[in-house]
Amino acid sequence: MFGRGNDVRSSDVSSLAAIELEIDQAAPASSTAGTTQLSLPDAVWKVSRESPLSLRDRAAVAVAAEATQVLCETGLDGAGLAVTLAILQALKRNGIIDGFVVGDGQGDDGMGNAGKNRHRHGKTKKTIKALAGYRAGDVTENGFPSPTPHVWLELDGKVLDVVADGLALCEAARRAGIDYSDETAMANRFGKESLRAGGYRPSARPPLTVLNVSVPVGGTRTMTVPVRLTLADPPLSVPGAEQARATTEQYKSFLTDCSRCDETLEALVQQMPTQVKRVFDRVASVQLDVVGDEKTRNQRLGL
Repeated sequence: MFGRGNDVRSSDVSSLAAIELEIDQAAPASSTAGTTQLSLPDAVWKVSRESPLSLRDRAAVAVAAEATQVLCETGLDGAGLAVTLAILQALKRNGIIDGFVVGDGQGDDGMGNAGKNRHRHGKTKKTIKALAGYRAGDVTENGFPSPTPHVWLELDGKVLDVVADGLALCEAARRAGIDYSDETAMANRFGKESLRAGGYRPSARPPLTVLNVSVPVGGTRTMTVPVRLTLADPPLSVPGAEQARATTEQYKSFLTDCSRCDETLEALVQQMPTQVKRVFDRVASVQLDVVGDEKTRNQRLGL
């Protein structure tokens, strides 16, 4: 069992209990009301409170919630590879997984259904899959989705993907008590220049995906567009396809090398820009308090 704020000391357990009660009583994480009432990190973590999950999956959601917290606080965009590797590293350091493998596309039909891949890894239940492919964006003038290189995780066919641009602005709106969908209120509160810099998209936002549960990130009136992940390379006729393919191949190479050798990951981290490295280190250093059930956890916290 893992809670939000695992570093809370015994003197703060009443506060922790109150926070968890508030999260449990909020609307489902898959509803727009849920992320209006809760922070995005808490909404991500709430998925583990709503569904029966294995210890590994609960741990993955807990680390993903911390990763969401960091992205909301820093406003860092375009660091999907670093954040994904950091989540994997945190799970490994906590003894939750032995390592990870890189997806090879088996089970993907090229139509954005990579999350339905049920390929198993023999008896290595502690091993999960990292995939490098594409997150389809706006449709181009040729009628094809624009290809955006993307990295995500898959746990026994369930997608875990909490990396998206513009999360800081979504979270800032929630904390200010402003509906993200209200363009006038957003402009009055943050200014038009900040909205442009923050990647403001009031008409449609892709959700986060937490073990196949869609967690909306916008306001109550913001349309949640389907997440379209695919391992199929875009046709070269699509604008930007050639560069997207090259970037995706680079992602695959990084993932493969890091899955085989810890030293390779360490070398990659050292090459990261300072802000990206700080985010990686913060997520990778998450410490989980591992207990078998709610009763044991409450006893440890003194509840």
